Amino acid sequence: MSDSAADLSLTEVLPLLGQRKLSARELVEDCLRRIELSESSVRAFVTRTPDLALEAADRADRARVTGEPVGPLAGVPVAVKDVFLTKGVLTTAGSQVLANYVPAENAAVWERLSAAGAGLLGKTTTHEFAYGTASTPTANPWDVRRTPGGSSGGSAAALAGRMVPIATGTDTGGSLRIPAAACGVCTLRSARGRISRYGVIPLSPSFDVAGPMARRMLDISILMHVLAGHDPRDPATRDEPIPAYPLEPPTDLSGVRIGLPTKMSWQQVDDRIAAVCRDALDLLVARGAQLVEIGNPPNAKTVLEKSTGVFDTINESEAHQIHDALVPHSHLYTPQVRERVRKGERISPERYAEALRLRDQWTHDWREIMTTHRLDAIAHPTIDAAPPLIDHTRPPKGPRIRLSVPWSIADFPALNVPAGFDTRGLPVGLSLATTPEREANLLALGIRIDEDLHLWRHGPPTAV
Repeated sequence: MSDSAADLSLTEVLPLLGQRKLSARELVEDCLRRIELSESSVRAFVTRTPDLALEAADRADRARVTGEPVGPLAGVPVAVKDVFLTKGVLTTAGSQVLANYVPAENAAVWERLSAAGAGLLGKTTTHEFAYGTASTPTANPWDVRRTPGGSSGGSAAALAGRMVPIATGTDTGGSLRIPAAACGVCTLRSARGRISRYGVIPLSPSFDVAGPMARRMLDISILMHVLAGHDPRDPATRDEPIPAYPLEPPTDLSGVRIGLPTKMSWQQVDDRIAAVCRDALDLLVARGAQLVEIGNPPNAKTVLEKSTGVFDTINESEAHQIHDALVPHSHLYTPQVRERVRKGERISPERYAEALRLRDQWTHDWREIMTTHRLDAIAHPTIDAAPPLIDHTRPPKGPRIRLSVPWSIADFPALNVPAGFDTRGLPVGLSLATTPEREANLLALGIRIDEDLHLWRHGPPTAV
């Protein structure tokens, strides 16, 4: 890796900017140079807005010289997934349906980042309407023959490729966590309602969550302080105090108990991936944590079975309701997503209602398991195999969602933290999940692993 400012984490950048040892313009220009070097092979961006990022950088630099107050992210460039509305900037959701859509307002997430002083570097790719786990045409910076995962794959690839220090994404069944694992970066799917979804193009309101992505878990904590909070424009947001997200790792984990759902989430996992995750968990054990093998809820097969699963039923029904208004434009959808949207037509109101009932039961059962075993978190690999190779002759294929979707159903916060590299040299992600009231403590566990491994210092071959 070079000593370019583009290689630094947000945690490293902020004090340098505050002490004026690095200017925001220098940071943005280093990111733009990295984009010029890597974007032709990675293709993480739909739209680039260098002028907007440089304007924000110059405002921040002038304010710091004159001693004016600045926001916590003043001058920091950010990549925004192309499902967040950005006033005056093209927002396509990865679809020809919205190929020329320029919003007249901003999403709440971008409002908060902008108010904190961040500058928009560009909009990143997504699986069409966030309905899948491959973000074409984007390639994985660690192996450009492979998908970066999705649907927030463009943001994950831009981060991994050292093109930007922070980014945003969304997660319905794993769309933050899966690409974060595939690309070796960090994310948190917070409890639904922690971050406003106002101005986010929806897929399934029962599951959709907006969230931050970065190369370092401490950076995620910083971003949660900016993004979390009630928004009256989104009735689902939580009107409650923001959790005390930690800004340093815990040192003593005595008494912390971490559950391993061995039958649900550790079986049928690539042995190389499972071994790396076990080694990462040993870091927590060395600091006093205890690993506890646990079973599945009694209704696991009913809830997770693909043909009638709770997630598929709710997601497909709600996606159809949302896209029904776009039926006149159905010819503009890719065949893959058009078929997924049409599946919702076949779901009866009774089946949908039963899926909602089973979802609530699933949440209750997992809370019971957490209480019975006195667990602080649940751990397993984020994805079960290496990201698939890209095959341009077939519909885009990404990693499976089977390990991420249980926590979407339960509405448990879940994070991905880089755990190491497998024997192929590909990054491996570890998932940690817990109940909403333990969200800050969950982030602390991820920070502890991340600060022990320092994997954010390792860049892929495309980040030259």
